[in-house]
Amino acid sequence: MWAWPPPPAARVRRSRVVSVPPGTPYHRLARTARFRWWVPPLAVVAAVALYLLVQIPLVLAAKLVAVVAGAPLDVTVFFGSEVPDLAVELVLLAAMIPVVMFIARFVQWRPVGTLSSVEGRLRVRWLLTCSLVALLVVGVMVPARFGLYLATGVSGPLVGEWVGPRLFLGALLVVVLLVPFQAAAEEYALRGFVMQAVGSYGAPGPGGGPLTRLLRSPLPAILVSGGVFALLHTYSAWALAEVLCFGVAMAWLAWYTGGLEAPIALHVLHNLAAMGISAYEGTLGASGGSGSWQSLAGTVAQLVVYCLVVVWLARRAGLRRVVPGSAPAPDPACSPAPDPGSPGWALRPAASETEERRDHRHRYGG
Repeated sequence: MWAWPPPPAARVRRSRVVSVPPGTPYHRLARTARFRWWVPPLAVVAAVALYLLVQIPLVLAAKLVAVVAGAPLDVTVFFGSEVPDLAVELVLLAAMIPVVMFIARFVQWRPVGTLSSVEGRLRVRWLLTCSLVALLVVGVMVPARFGLYLATGVSGPLVGEWVGPRLFLGALLVVVLLVPFQAAAEEYALRGFVMQAVGSYGAPGPGGGPLTRLLRSPLPAILVSGGVFALLHTYSAWALAEVLCFGVAMAWLAWYTGGLEAPIALHVLHNLAAMGISAYEGTLGASGGSGSWQSLAGTVAQLVVYCLVVVWLARRAGLRRVVPGSAPAPDPACSPAPDPGSPGWALRPAASETEERRDHRHRYGG
């Protein structure tokens, strides 16, 4: 029906979230049209502050439950018992997932799914595939590491005495239920959030000076992510080197596969194996340590085998490694020149969507 004056036009609310340009590799997913040089440090500071703020009600709730259960009123511990204290620590670490997602959405103004992969979501089928690979690799490398200890004449028992069925089963239940969230949280925070914050620097497009090209490459993001991961662990000597190698390898794998699925899979299985042995021995409350060269060698071998298998599967499946859509030719600066003695795929730049358009590219898409 005609009327005068005409009704006001409906107001269209525009989302402040900015999509990531097509052809963007994983480590650059925080580089959107809303990027400013001060956004990454602001996002990091905001994430740390929010994480500390979120811990307050969680810690108070845990301590309240502990006091009701009869634990001593001691601010330095929660329950004063190994298994429930571990459960609280794992829950506190898992809280990093919603924190970094919130910061990505409301500080960086980008889709939350860009933390997971270049497709804007967690690719579930690819995650399950990598989990199977990780299960096989960890299942083979843990006994191989014990064999290395025996072959090199390590004295003393390789595994401590069994703590008994009650303590072991209780600890194992906590490990199985909560470690996947703890490991995934560390990947989202360090291989996702931190790595993309560092990778967002460097003006997009071809050309630029040496510094710009270096910043656009995945190298700084990988090294910073791996270094922060190592510094957050209370290890020294061989154990610190082991954690550093693990962090750098997982960051490289996140960049190469275009998502967190492969790092999450290995991190979860690696921690389940390590904490499962600690649950058997009753040493879950132990922290720090200097490790050994045998342990470092075993971890490096595990990382090499896992990365080789995952890269082979990703290439075979045509896994998407950049944001889908039409994109300009990839910038050579996105990959440092590989060492002449290293395999060509080790630092190869992510392929464009045109190169990845194959009939079977969605086989592992989720």
